[in-house]
Amino acid sequence: MSGYTAMSEKLDTEEVKEITSQIFGEISRIIDQYDGFIEKFIGDAVMALFGVPKAHEDDPVRAVKAAREIHERVQALSPEVEKRIGKPLSMHTGINTGLVVTGEVNMEKGTHGVAGDTINVAARLSSLAGADEIVVGPETFHHVDRFFDLEDLEPTKVKGKEEPIRVYRVLSAKERPAATHRHAGLRADMIGREVELAQLKEAVETLRQGKRAVFTICGETGIGKTRLVEELKAALDLNGIQWLDGQAYAYSQNHPYFPLIDLLNKGFQIKEGDAPDRVRKKIEAGVESLMGKKEDIVPYLGSLYALNYPEVEQISPELWKSRLKEAVQEILSGMAQSTPTIICLQDLHWADPSFMELLRFVLSEFKYPALFICVYRPNISLFTSHQISGLKLKYHEIQLHDLSLSEAQIMLESLLKAKDIPRDLWQYVQEHVGGNPFYLEEVTNALIEGKALIHSNGTWRLDQPISQIDLPSTIQGIIAARIDHMESESKRILQEASVIGRSFLYDILKKVTELKEKCDMCLSALERMELIKARSLQPEMEYMFNHALTQEVVYNGLLMKEREEIHGRIAQVIEELFSDRLPEFYETLAFHYRRSPSKVKAVEFLVKAGKKCLARYSVEESHRYFQDAYGMLQQEKDKSSLDKAALIDMLNEWGYVFYYLGEINTWIDVFNTNRV
Repeated sequence: MSGYTAMSEKLDTEEVKEITSQIFGEISRIIDQYDGFIEKFIGDAVMALFGVPKAHEDDPVRAVKAAREIHERVQALSPEVEKRIGKPLSMHTGINTGLVVTGEVNMEKGTHGVAGDTINVAARLSSLAGADEIVVGPETFHHVDRFFDLEDLEPTKVKGKEEPIRVYRVLSAKERPAATHRHAGLRADMIGREVELAQLKEAVETLRQGKRAVFTICGETGIGKTRLVEELKAALDLNGIQWLDGQAYAYSQNHPYFPLIDLLNKGFQIKEGDAPDRVRKKIEAGVESLMGKKEDIVPYLGSLYALNYPEVEQISPELWKSRLKEAVQEILSGMAQSTPTIICLQDLHWADPSFMELLRFVLSEFKYPALFICVYRPNISLFTSHQISGLKLKYHEIQLHDLSLSEAQIMLESLLKAKDIPRDLWQYVQEHVGGNPFYLEEVTNALIEGKALIHSNGTWRLDQPISQIDLPSTIQGIIAARIDHMESESKRILQEASVIGRSFLYDILKKVTELKEKCDMCLSALERMELIKARSLQPEMEYMFNHALTQEVVYNGLLMKEREEIHGRIAQVIEELFSDRLPEFYETLAFHYRRSPSKVKAVEFLVKAGKKCLARYSVEESHRYFQDAYGMLQQEKDKSSLDKAALIDMLNEWGYVFYYLGEINTWIDVFNTNRV
């Protein structure tokens, strides 16, 4: 810490202790958040370690992130202290990566001790850093340069080293850091999808020749849709091709244009925590970079983020939708004009009707070289046969089905990296698992984790007759059995995460969970079990379930009363975290409060979401929100005066929806039914 000496000279001992205790308390919290631990406090310095006693693949990244947060926190506290001592407080940090010598590391007993050259170099790096600077060594640099921008400094001589070492200053987090993935569990090669992958690769080659096309990938859960897309993307040289993607989620079904918003977030680098003014500027800058000043486009894109623009307040619903379609068409065309572009839209079975209508319009009118890949389950259809015949770009449909038994056997051999598969295991796969790739992977991993399938002396064997192994016959049961064999703390964390959704922010889970002190430890365990994976570290730590079915099974395994209580806590946390931009989260809050005990809040946000949808002229979605709010109010047998007032207010707002639907007589009937 810089400024500690001045503080000690000008303030009395108690005041210094109060300030340093506050700062060191914040440092401890941040270090603990990233699963490191404080080895010691030394006056105005702190030494923290990551990877002892528990190692992670990304310990250097965690160290840099923790250091950046510590610097930011001290900067925020500095002005108040500077008024009293006449000098700012700041941190300067050195980070080094390598082996250390440790004694027994027992956090409960408080016995630990570390030594070695790695620590000496870290101390030297810290002394080289100026105020508010983070300096790292060469080994750390190789681990973190995908996540941060760093400046190469002059090599420096360090005590105990014959040659000067290279050192680097951390400048900022990268705009699009690589996601972190864990691969502790077994994963097979992609089997049985060679023809489909070849089709997609051929489409990419025709894209390079300036031709456009639409590919749909359709199949049941776990059939390999996402894996096929991953393999295609991994095979491409993304220096010559632009890859854009957007995704829908289960909770976004009534959130108008959600996949479009997700795509724009990535294209314009709009982050979850961005303030409304920052979102507005990013949209304006993104549009301008593609096609110059386009004031007729920005308001329609900005209104998707609940931003207010006078230009769109008084226009008709039909005109608003028409202008939005034109704006999206222009934006995507602008993106595709600069370089061959692949636009991948995943999980469209969860997309809202307004987005699907928009997507069909874009695909039917798109004129520039682009390859659209649309991924969904069989419960929807992107186009009718008549619509397909009217498309101006080539349309191809990939239907994925279960693997054949011979392909399933090859996949099992690939999974176990062995040709000699236990006969009873293969028989069980044939009779109970079938050819769903996800099911097959999950069964095999569950058997290994349950120590039923053992690898010894270069071969695999079942440790007991297959008939004695208590495994369920469906994938839901397999996942449930796997969850039930987990430690209670990890299981509880997974259950709470499942209520948040397929993907979940660390900050939300940490505030929601009842096991705050064990949250980080449990998340690491769940990563190692390949149930979840780190989706991103920047700008916020985000995790996701490896498979949507896992999240669904875990969620459905909770008692209804437990689910309701957790949904309520999640909604309260979202209200607190995003209080300055709440309109963006009306749909999410309606989703969670509707499933919580707080029916009053549920009605409140269902109505707000309905009004918001209507303001975007998404009439069908608005109607559904009002229907849900009406249904909840009707469930109350003995209505209070507040309930009656809420019902009348809701019916008045709902009237506009009936007007746009052309069903005003139906609204009158509903209103008369509820006369009080």
